[in-house]
Amino acid sequence: MNGLFPTTPQPNISPRSDTCRASPQAKLNGATAKLYHCVPKSLHKVMETYSQFVSLFCAAVSSERLNILHSLKDCAGLIFSSLKLDPTVFTARPAEKQENELLLALLKKHGEDEYTCLAPILFTNPSVIVPNNFLKMPIMVKASLSGKTKGHPKARGQHWDMQCVMKGVIAGAAIVAHFLLTHDQKLMATGSATKIEYGQDYDFYLEHLFKRSSWAISVMDYYNREVFGTSSVSASLSAPSSTSQPHTWEDDFLQQLESPAPAPAHTASTLSAHVTTLTDCLLLDYIKLLASSLLNLTNGQ
Repeated sequence: MNGLFPTTPQPNISPRSDTCRASPQAKLNGATAKLYHCVPKSLHKVMETYSQFVSLFCAAVSSERLNILHSLKDCAGLIFSSLKLDPTVFTARPAEKQENELLLALLKKHGEDEYTCLAPILFTNPSVIVPNNFLKMPIMVKASLSGKTKGHPKARGQHWDMQCVMKGVIAGAAIVAHFLLTHDQKLMATGSATKIEYGQDYDFYLEHLFKRSSWAISVMDYYNREVFGTSSVSASLSAPSSTSQPHTWEDDFLQQLESPAPAPAHTASTLSAHVTTLTDCLLLDYIKLLASSLLNLTNGQ
């Protein structure tokens, strides 16, 4: 939240512009533009002038984040059920999770070495670490927005009438999937026990998703197709072969991720402003809490 408030003046940029990742100041401007985009115009003046807005906003964000993480922890066994993990591992003591070889195999290359932002759990098949499969995780689709599981309540995406998945959602889900397997007790910028740099990893994923590479476009298409049954990619776009093996580890891997591709006519990042996205919906949830608090304060005066 550092630097986001006060919010004036309103940046004259699109919150979905790729330039919002160009520099720290551009990221800040993009976040501010997103805030103005999601907050009803009737609350803009309050947001700019009410001295307690920042504390109310932070409290609302923190509360909603804790609610989401609590729900995900409760159903972690179901989320990762396709991996055949013992559900009790998610309720085990931190020391037991730290030494669990099955969890380590999903968090580290070959289950050893250092924790990595390219953790095996973040691939379609954790045992096959190839660039084209990075961030294409079936577990994210299963636990996401589609709500296709018969007999289960509607997912958030259905309640919000979402129409597409955005890059920030994918990066955030990758962080949460990584976190749920660790022995860290709280999700913070830096894991207290593992020292995993979750904040830096989030920026890393987002940075590469914003690049117009074949891989980045194919990731967006993967989630929009799996969750909504729609495509965000030109059918003529060819993705790298998933059978090719990287020659080395991180360096060659990242080089393959960044292979350029021609931008299709209609991608998720160029959808018109009326499309409902998860990023918008999360902020709208926070704004509802803020509006309620502000109204209560106003009525009490």
